[in-house]
Amino acid sequence: MIMNTPSSLPLSWLQRLLQDPQLSQFELVQSLWSDFGQLLRCYSPARQASVIIKLISQPATFRHPRGWSSQQSLERKWRSYEIEQYFYTHYAPLFADYGHLARLIASDAVSNESATRLALVLSDLNTAGFEGRHQQLSADACKPVLAWLAAFHARFIHQSPSGLWPQGSYWHLATRPDEFSKMAEGPLKQFGPAFDKTLQQCPYRTLIHGDAKVANFCFSADGQAVAAVDFQYVGGGIGVQDVAYFLGSVLSEQDLLNHTKDCLDHYFRELHSALSKQLAPEECEVVCNSWRQLYCVANADFHRFLAGWSPEHFKINRMLQQQTEQAIALVSARPQ
Repeated sequence: MIMNTPSSLPLSWLQRLLQDPQLSQFELVQSLWSDFGQLLRCYSPARQASVIIKLISQPATFRHPRGWSSQQSLERKWRSYEIEQYFYTHYAPLFADYGHLARLIASDAVSNESATRLALVLSDLNTAGFEGRHQQLSADACKPVLAWLAAFHARFIHQSPSGLWPQGSYWHLATRPDEFSKMAEGPLKQFGPAFDKTLQQCPYRTLIHGDAKVANFCFSADGQAVAAVDFQYVGGGIGVQDVAYFLGSVLSEQDLLNHTKDCLDHYFRELHSALSKQLAPEECEVVCNSWRQLYCVANADFHRFLAGWSPEHFKINRMLQQQTEQAIALVSARPQ
């Protein structure tokens, strides 16, 4: 949707940021979560290219759509945009030879009596050949995303998440005390801390995307290549946390029951191949075997979050429940 430049848009600031005084016409791509700003596309005559502007503004009032509107939630959300800026500045260039993502062109933050704003100016993935967006995929169509995740996890294996979230994802236990307190008593709540501890104690850590749902991937016309966006929750973790979250976001319950093993096999083939360029063969095997064993725990940890955040959520399905039962058996057999 092309829109006239609204009076609320800090046009002169954006023109200075892009060094383009002719910047004037904007297309609204989408509004950001909970009124935190807008994602805009605009054409820059100075660059002779369209760019994406992620314009973040701290709202006067914060209303979470599901009612989780605490001060902690507000601070976590604002911090997530600062993390994303840091990732694009310091980490994204390290991945440029391994997979596709947007390039940071410019960024700036201002805070004064009238407003607190952050702007990220990014290359437009549509013009780079990634115009496709999907809400659901077949198991086979998931493979390019799984390959992207494998490349990302391999590139940053053993990488300290300096400047990022120490623990990636938006659902890990330490960042969700309110939701945990609201959970019904039972095995899921009882073993929730053990799931979290088991994941964090894995010695083979990497960077995870942290919000690897299908909506955060852009697809080439033939669906064989993807680029990722939205790095607000990137940080430390193990690769199967992204894989479990992605598959749960994109496959139907029946496809999860029928095709999870095939999808995992594909991910681990890609991961092993990518890791072999950096690690000794024995360590590649150990990383893959360790993460595969913890796939059920990654699912159970997300189940714990959903059960407190939205206990009737459609993602709490038979597959998630089966994975949680496996995780309980696994952590019960381990010394805590």
